[in-house]
Amino acid sequence: MNGAFRVGLVKTLDPASGRIRVVFPDRDQMQSWWLPVIFAKTQNDKVYWMPDVGEQVVCLMDEHDEDGAVIGSIYSSVDAPPSADPDQAMWNARDGASFAYDRATHALQVAIPSGGTINITANGAAIAIDAAGDVTIAAGGQIKLAGGGAAIARVGDATTCPAGSGQIVSGSAKVTSG
Repeated sequence: MNGAFRVGLVKTLDPASGRIRVVFPDRDQMQSWWLPVIFAKTQNDKVYWMPDVGEQVVCLMDEHDEDGAVIGSIYSSVDAPPSADPDQAMWNARDGASFAYDRATHALQVAIPSGGTINITANGAAIAIDAAGDVTIAAGGQIKLAGGGAAIARVGDATTCPAGSGQIVSGSAKVTSG
């Protein structure tokens, strides 16, 4: 098989099967048949992220441009990379969500747009936060801590213990609220 690399624009998506149709401007706007998108993993571990309609992609096509596969997307003068720093790994979504890691500064940033949510489900696994420095949790609303262990008491709460009842009047200097 003598194949050729072709650069085209995504025309139509078939998200359920991981295929797209591509238009090739250098071939008089010829449209491909359904081409599979190449993903990093598809069997036991799965990766899924379809290109957008209008996104520029590279395809490996057979000698007659009748069959092939989409190798991936490429940046252009219209759609430039989000960074020019080779030490950064970045993922930016259209809605403003982002994930960035800078290996030079050892900094990880995750951002979610207003109204978004982050859910971490452990399904019986352990989650640990281990920091040599301070840990700050800030919220515009309540911060709720819940678990299957003992109840949490705060300064000002009424308490009952074997010695009688009373009120918590001080707390640990290690835990503060702002």
